[in-house]
Amino acid sequence: MGNKKKWLFYNGYVIIQIEGVYPERVASLLEASGVPLWDLRRLDGRTLICTMPARDFRKLHELDRRRRCRVRILKKIGGPFRLRWLWRRRMLLLGMACTLLLTWWASQRIWFVDIQGCRRMDEAVLRQALLEQGLAPGRDARALVLSDVGDSIAAQYDELAFLELHVDGVFLRVRAREAMAEGERLDLTEPCDLVSTRDGIVTKITAYGGRAQVRAGDRVKKGQLLIAGRVTARDGSMTYATHAYGEVLAAVLYKAQVEAPRTAVEWAETGATAPYAALYGGSWKWLERGCPFEDAELAMEEDAITLTPWPLRVCYGTWREKVKTERTLTPAERKEAALFEAERMALLQVPRGAKIIMIDRYTVEKGGKLYGVCAVTTEENIGYTKEIS
Repeated sequence: MGNKKKWLFYNGYVIIQIEGVYPERVASLLEASGVPLWDLRRLDGRTLICTMPARDFRKLHELDRRRRCRVRILKKIGGPFRLRWLWRRRMLLLGMACTLLLTWWASQRIWFVDIQGCRRMDEAVLRQALLEQGLAPGRDARALVLSDVGDSIAAQYDELAFLELHVDGVFLRVRAREAMAEGERLDLTEPCDLVSTRDGIVTKITAYGGRAQVRAGDRVKKGQLLIAGRVTARDGSMTYATHAYGEVLAAVLYKAQVEAPRTAVEWAETGATAPYAALYGGSWKWLERGCPFEDAELAMEEDAITLTPWPLRVCYGTWREKVKTERTLTPAERKEAALFEAERMALLQVPRGAKIIMIDRYTVEKGGKLYGVCAVTTEENIGYTKEIS
């Protein structure tokens, strides 16, 4: 019967009390009409308590009129009664749904930024750089490639050697590895590894401390161990941790792709002009005739009138009205504009200390659209120290 109750819980059932002269007859008629009853028990000679499905309760009312018995529901149990209770509180359901939706939406976004490792670099400057890259509170971090954002910011500031970003719930964890200042000495007492800041192909590796894990010609990934600080003696007798440092040069590829524009906005003169004049007293501007146009270019005359013996000077010129015009580019102009912008975007990713080896520019067509692609190959030091945990 326990399994039957579990099944009937989803359809709902009621515990009823039948009170009358012959309550057993009502129970027998119910079972004869196909209504299941269970947990039958008698309280006294006129009262019977039992459990029945909620959907069959109407049949009991029909039998009740003929047998002169009074029926009372003691308890309602099951899914339909829960749903009916919730349906009467629709605003509560709506509030719960909105809360769950808002919680899910907020959990997918960045709300707090935790920055560590800034000693020489101003933390406020780094926060502003993150904002310029689109990492503002409320931003969906899944739409950004955080490794590219870190490389782009590290390339803009000489104080940064590497910037590691990862999302931890609603927190953006930023770990800054600052470049060594001129005259600064390494702390060789701190055990650490030398790992890669970028993907690339090793061209030269020199380990001054620790043990090299890669060789020239090896392809390495970002975060890969280059020089290990945990060293095992050659005879295997002991393992110790040291400060791994050295020079690891690698060929690194930076690539950018930009869609070719179809039109260009240019400034053109309308031919309308207006005179300009200004009165200066020493270095102070006392009077000036303003520009009557919304957008204009000021063409100043080469000479100005000086009113001697007073320190007064009159400057004059001409306002030339200009308006923005949109012009359709030719195929050659579209190609050149796309290549120029792609090269600019690729060079912005290159760190200042990197040596540019090769710049390759070309165009491709995808889905009926023209794209300019620029690949910049550099040789740079990709190693940075990471504390041994």
